Amino acid sequence: MTQRPVLAYTLLLLVQTVCALVILFHIQSAFRVLVAHIGQQQTLPTEILAQICGAALLGQICYWTRLYCLPVPQGFRSLPLGHLLAFAARLGAIVGGALASIYFLRHLPELTEFGDGFTLVWRSGLLLAIVFAVYCYTLELERLAAAWQADPEDATSLPAPLAEPSSSAPAGEPELQAAQTFPHRPH
Repeated sequence: MTQRPVLAYTLLLLVQTVCALVILFHIQSAFRVLVAHIGQQQTLPTEILAQICGAALLGQICYWTRLYCLPVPQGFRSLPLGHLLAFAARLGAIVGGALASIYFLRHLPELTEFGDGFTLVWRSGLLLAIVFAVYCYTLELERLAAAWQADPEDATSLPAPLAEPSSSAPAGEPELQAAQTFPHRPH
């Protein structure tokens, strides 16, 4: 892979990482507020809402651009770093899921009322968009972790070419050889 796509992939991933950190920072502070004031509806300041929406939108732009235009860089292999990256991805997914759980548990009594349904739908839609942005980020981390943990491509991973029929084999029936089996890759 040439240097330019690797640099573009890295820059887009770094921007998406900053976006995810902004979202996760605000999720952490929202957890503290929700736990301190259980049962009370909280309002989100406009500047924080703008930061979260901007981070989610920019993160989605980076993710989809990278997904459609840039392959995951190959050539680097590190099993421990790949495992740490996959672990970080799973933690991000857990935090996003916990946010959704707390939000819906907090608003469960409102789901039975027919009061201001627009606000509840808008907030729920925004929450799902934010959780989806975190999900896409964790997917990209898992893709990169899988690339870092993958066995390097070498000649032994390719199937052997078909053998020419030997003089002892009947015409039209190729002789099968043991080398034609696919190699076993330990996991």
